[in-house]
Amino acid sequence: MVTVRGAESSVILARDGTVLAPGDSSHPVVVDAVPIRRAPTDIRGLVTSSLGAMIAQAHAADVTLDTSVDDRVPPLVNIDADKIGWALSALVGNALRYVRHGSNVMPGGAITVRITYQEIRPSIVIDVQDDGPGIPADKLRALFEATPDRPRVALGLLIVRDFVIAHAGQLDVRGDTGTAGRGTAIRITLPVS
Repeated sequence: MVTVRGAESSVILARDGTVLAPGDSSHPVVVDAVPIRRAPTDIRGLVTSSLGAMIAQAHAADVTLDTSVDDRVPPLVNIDADKIGWALSALVGNALRYVRHGSNVMPGGAITVRITYQEIRPSIVIDVQDDGPGIPADKLRALFEATPDRPRVALGLLIVRDFVIAHAGQLDVRGDTGTAGRGTAIRITLPVS
């Protein structure tokens, strides 16, 4: 598992050194400054509008795409709908790329999107899980690292990370490549006020 936290743990720095969010300076996270425009957003409508094209693609590939929003999720949450909608469609688009597509002989894989509400620290939790091949452990650790001899991979996931951090949220990425083929699970946790 790889966890990227927002303001609650590490200091968040823009590439120019501007402090975007205070925190533990011993492990700074450096991101491009991502401006966000929070507004009251209907999360149910956002899921429907963001995933409309993905639902059609999943159907064409005989892939099951299930979405659900818990009844406890507030009707309106204060987020940047454009950025979180993009993040959601990017995660589902990646899952569609790697999950097994169906045929006349074998059904396709499955992608699940669940939005829940966490009461302990009021947060919206967005879980995207697929039953594809998963991300190998060595690649999982390197998702957010770049070295001179190895360029970054998963550029869409890097943008998702920056959007989540800009919301003072947390991104968890798990990849299971075991024989059961449990796929990849990505969790976005966004604090709500």
